[in-house]
Amino acid sequence: MSFLPRLLRPFTSSIAGPSRLPLKFSSIPPLNSITSSASFSTSSPNLVKQKLKSHSGCKKRFFANANGMAQTGKAHLNTAFSTARINRLAKSVYVTKTQNRKLKKMLPYA
Repeated sequence: MSFLPRLLRPFTSSIAGPSRLPLKFSSIPPLNSITSSASFSTSSPNLVKQKLKSHSGCKKRFFANANGMAQTGKAHLNTAFSTARINRLAKSVYVTKTQNRKLKKMLPYA
C-alpha cells in the first residue's frame, strides 16, 4: 500500500480498537443527498412572530371605524351628571392624529 498516493489510501484512525478499521467509501452518502433542498427549510419554528397584547383599558374606551379611531363616552355611573352632560357623553367623538398614532400601538388588531 505504500506505493499508493496518500489521498487514495483508506483512512485509518490512530485510536486503538475497532475504530481503526478502514473507513468504507460506500458508507459516505452521495454529495447530492447532502445538499438537498429539504435540509434548508425556510420555515423555522424559531421564526414564528409573537402576538401583541391589546391594552385592556383602550379596548373599553375606543373602537376602530373606517376613518380611524373613535372615542366612546361614559355609559354607566352617570346618575350625578346633568342631562346635557349625559347626552354629550353618549355620543362618540373622533380622536386626534396624535392620539390615533398612540392608539394604533395600544390596539394593534383594531
